Amino acid sequence: MLEKATRQQSKDHNTSLVLRTIYEARAVSRADIARATSLARPTVSTIVGELIDNRLVSEIGLGPSAGGKPPTMLEINKNAWRLLCVDIGNQEFRGALVNLRGEIMERAEMPSNNQTGDAALQLVYGLIDKLIGASPAPLLGIAVGAPGLIDPHERVIRQSVNLNWTNVPLGDLLEKRYDKPIYLANDSQAAALAEYTFGEVRESNHLLLIKMGRGIGAGIILNRELFYGDSFSAGEIGQVVVRGENPPETLESIASTRALLQRAQDVAGADLTWDQFTAAVVKGDTLLRPIVEEAGYYLGIAIAHLIAVLNIHNIVISGRVTQFGEVLRQKAYEAAYQHVLPMMIEDTNLTYSTLDTDNVLLGCSSLILKHELGIV
Repeated sequence: MLEKATRQQSKDHNTSLVLRTIYEARAVSRADIARATSLARPTVSTIVGELIDNRLVSEIGLGPSAGGKPPTMLEINKNAWRLLCVDIGNQEFRGALVNLRGEIMERAEMPSNNQTGDAALQLVYGLIDKLIGASPAPLLGIAVGAPGLIDPHERVIRQSVNLNWTNVPLGDLLEKRYDKPIYLANDSQAAALAEYTFGEVRESNHLLLIKMGRGIGAGIILNRELFYGDSFSAGEIGQVVVRGENPPETLESIASTRALLQRAQDVAGADLTWDQFTAAVVKGDTLLRPIVEEAGYYLGIAIAHLIAVLNIHNIVISGRVTQFGEVLRQKAYEAAYQHVLPMMIEDTNLTYSTLDTDNVLLGCSSLILKHELGIV
C-alpha cells in the first residue's frame, strides 16, 4: 500500500515545481505559474514569497496586460548564489564559480604536476579555497568531477588510477572542511549531464557522451537521469578490447589522446606537440591522417555496440579529439554504420560537443541545481 505524502514532502514538491516553472519560462507571472502547475493561486503566492525571501527569485517588472492590472513578472535571481565546480580529470585541475543559469563567472586553475595521493587532495583543497575567496555570493553547493570509479551516493572515489586514489571518502572530507552540500561524479558522467542540460542536442530523453582524453569513458543519460549501473561503472568503455591481436588492444590504447600523440611522434620521427599534430591532420597530412582515421574506425565499432545495446540516437563526442574535425567523426560514423543494423543508426545524430572543455564543470553545476533546487 502506498504511503500518503507528508505535508513537508508535498510542500517540497510544490516548491520545486514552481521554481522549475520559473527557471524554464525565464519570465513568468504568478497567474501563469498557477495555470502551468495546476496549483492554487494562494499556494503559488506563498511559495513565490518564500523563494523571494531566499533570494532565489526576483520580481523584474510588469508584464503586458490582458485587459486588467499588468502582472508582476518573476525570474530566477541567477547571481544571488554561486555553484562551486571542480574538474580534476586532466593535467590541470580546473575550477569555476557558476551562477544559477549555468554561466561561468569566475575561473581558477592549478597545474597538477602529476601529483597523486594526498598531494593531489591538497591541490583540490587549494583550488576550492581560492574559488571560495573569490565568490561574491554564498555557495549553494560544491561538486567535483573526477576520473575513475565513483560511488555518487556514498560520495567515495572507489578507484582513480591517475590520482592513485582508492576508496577515498572525498565527499565526507569536503563536507567536513567546507560545511556545504557536496556532490561527486565521474568526469564522463558529468560531461554527459552538461551536454544534456546546456548543449545543443536534439530533443530526447536520452543521450550518450563519449569523453576522449588521456582516458576514454562514456556518460549515459536514460530517461533524463544519469545511468550509473549496478557498481557505478556504466560507460567505462576505454578498456574494452576492440582489436584482438597479441597482445589485444583496447579502445584507450588506440584512440586516447596520449596514444594518438605517441603514434604521431613515432610516425613523424619528431617530438610533435598536440597542436602541431591536429593542424597537420586537418591539412591532410598523408602520414598522420591515417592514425586518426584508424582511431575513428575503432571508436565507431565501440559506438555500434553502444547503439545496439542502448538504442540512443543522440551521441556526442567530447574532448581534444574534436580538433580533428570531420576526419574522426566521419570515420567513426562510417564504422558504426558497418557494424550495426543500418535501421538502428539511420536516426543517430553523432556530433561533437558544443561545450568545449567546460562540460565537466557545467555538469557539476547541473548536479547542484538538480539536487539542491530540483530545476534541471
